[in-house]
Amino acid sequence: MTTMHPRRLPDVLAVRAAHTPDVVAHDDTTTTLTFAEWDRRCSKVGGGLAAAGVAPGDRVLLPITNRHATGFAVAYLAAMRAGAIAVPLSPRLAPAEVEYFAGLVGAKWAITDVPERIAHVSVQRTWHVDDMPADLGALPEQSTLDPTADADIVSTSGTTGRPKGVVFSHEELVSRMGDGTGTARSGRLLHALPFSGFGGCHGLMLSTLQFGSTLVTQPAFDAHGFLDLVASREPDTLHLVPSMIRLILDLPDVAGHAMPSVRWIITGTAPVPHDSIERMTALWPHIRVINTYGMTEGSVGLSTQGTSARKPGCVGKPTVPGTVQIRDESGVVVPDGTPGEVWTKALSRRRYWNDPDTSASTWQDGWLRTGDLGLIDADGDVILTGRAKELIIRGGYNISPAEVEDVLHAHPAVREAAVIGVPHEVLGEDVAAAVVLRPAATADPAELVEWCRARLASNKVPRTVVVLDDMPYNQNAKVLKRELAPLLEAAAQQRRAQAAAS
Repeated sequence: MTTMHPRRLPDVLAVRAAHTPDVVAHDDTTTTLTFAEWDRRCSKVGGGLAAAGVAPGDRVLLPITNRHATGFAVAYLAAMRAGAIAVPLSPRLAPAEVEYFAGLVGAKWAITDVPERIAHVSVQRTWHVDDMPADLGALPEQSTLDPTADADIVSTSGTTGRPKGVVFSHEELVSRMGDGTGTARSGRLLHALPFSGFGGCHGLMLSTLQFGSTLVTQPAFDAHGFLDLVASREPDTLHLVPSMIRLILDLPDVAGHAMPSVRWIITGTAPVPHDSIERMTALWPHIRVINTYGMTEGSVGLSTQGTSARKPGCVGKPTVPGTVQIRDESGVVVPDGTPGEVWTKALSRRRYWNDPDTSASTWQDGWLRTGDLGLIDADGDVILTGRAKELIIRGGYNISPAEVEDVLHAHPAVREAAVIGVPHEVLGEDVAAAVVLRPAATADPAELVEWCRARLASNKVPRTVVVLDDMPYNQNAKVLKRELAPLLEAAAQQRRAQAAAS
């Protein structure tokens, strides 16, 4: 079979569809999509979008839940076949967050399965994912579309305040996917990551193009339901974030699930408690646990080798040698075994959408300063030891404290707010806040929680709020969050204990 070299990401799908047309690419437990069907539907919908006015370079917003994972897969590549830029976006975001990001990227169109979440967003037209336009005759000639153009914009919390959009080009994605004829050790992978995020979209959804494998997507994570899918779909690979692993391990009947078909469990997106690794290897000695490390800005490909997953904090060796360095506070590379900040080499040029200043400070001379702390041990493995930045990682999702603080500061009774992550045995971290009220103002913690709930995605809402008389400051009038940590951790533990007793 003669294989064309793909120029743009949708071309990879065309090659894959010709190579393995009848293999199921996606199974969202209610519908399935073969590679040939995926390819045909993308062309029809891409033509329908073009006929409706979608032009090359337009941004198409895609807040689609995993209940329509197959529909997301079609909408994402169909937008690109129309020449547009796909913009995945979490459907969990509050309306104000959606409105901000849509404005940031200048979205003109939207495809969704939660239209009520974006009803207030000003776009030219919104389609439901079950009713996307179809007009094969209007599909642009693919060879006329720019192979160097931007392919998608992926939202990231970054390290400051509001979300930013990381831009990926067709050139970069095609170089990663290959020519659409590759194969992999995994034939069927089961997961529950949202396609709207970097890990679910780039790490999992697009892996089907790269390897020709089948991706089974649980619409919403449920530990019992996930194990039921393991039994019925018989995957050879599972992808679970650490909080999901703990929920599965804590099921009373987990020991009764032998999972004979599974050969690999892949985890990442947040620090993995070491006891989770030990419990998995004890329960399922036939399964290799792979801990991975990466981020939207860096797209780093680190994974454990051999038994290194059992080293606390180990994320393995770089997929491409020489792409990870440990540097000191001055940016100087330190010897192996010396702790410092993790820097990763960008394998292709990347930027934030419409933010050249932050782009320049984030990617320096082709290297990304991750904000994570770690070292390289005697085996050449990268060992993560903590985070230099303040991002809270709750259940695998990055949460910016500044974003939550901004919402609390908007409350009329709040003079000052400080938000940190506190330990949580299942989620890794949970969100906690300390606030100081304005003179003579009143507001109790429950009121402040509800204020946040109305303005933030549910996973960003602080579960623990403590009202203080004053904040601890340093000499520069900055809040000393490290002094707040013991107080908020104790308050969070007390709240959970009270909830368990009630």
